[in-house]
Amino acid sequence: MITVTKMGEAEHDGAFRVLREHGHPVYLLLLIKTPAYFETQGREALTPPDVAVLFRPGQRHCYRAAEERYADCWMHFSASALPLFEGFPFGVPVPMRGKERFYGLFHTVCDEFYGNRRNRTPVIDHLVSALLEMLSSEIELRDALFYPMLALREEIFRLPANRWTVPAAAGQLGVSCGYFHLLYKKYFDTTFLADVVRARIQNAQELLLATRESVERIAERCGYLNTEHFIRQFRQQTGTTPARYRRSLQE
Repeated sequence: MITVTKMGEAEHDGAFRVLREHGHPVYLLLLIKTPAYFETQGREALTPPDVAVLFRPGQRHCYRAAEERYADCWMHFSASALPLFEGFPFGVPVPMRGKERFYGLFHTVCDEFYGNRRNRTPVIDHLVSALLEMLSSEIELRDALFYPMLALREEIFRLPANRWTVPAAAGQLGVSCGYFHLLYKKYFDTTFLADVVRARIQNAQELLLATRESVERIAERCGYLNTEHFIRQFRQQTGTTPARYRRSLQE
């Protein structure tokens, strides 16, 4: 039987950070809507939006906002058994390909939890079990290249200034460029090049906030050989220029 003790949705500013050395006494499920930094296996990595993380009771939590806003759906629950396969990666962010299904089912559980229907307890048990089954399936259905591809994606967001190219990335995984494109889209519902741009612009936003370096130097530090190209992509991602973005932060 799965018993939910608390659940809800949360939104915080860019200073948000969680560090719980001994976690919670119950399971914690997070459906994270925004980019965030997560520590897994002793290393912090930038994760994209729309990932799910399940922590065991007593497992260390360490995560923080990656942008000016952090938002998630969260649930605390206890369980005598979980519908997960042996070796499920607790504490590891898992991309939700069908994110609408996850958020929709979470909101259904929330409605039942805060309602007062006659069969509330068994209904919640079945709904949360279904949610966990979906999460488990997101991993079980991946083939042998999923985890190497996930490690590559984490590296892109950790080292955005690298000279990322499709031929080099495909060669690293030992697949053709065409198959690499197909797998990347299948796993993450975006493209390799879109992730490279997103990672570089996020890094640029952090540097504009934390340093007084010129736009040209920041473009270089983020992997751009051409400042105009950097400014153009920054405007496409944020709706403003780097200089205006910095001024808005200062104001």
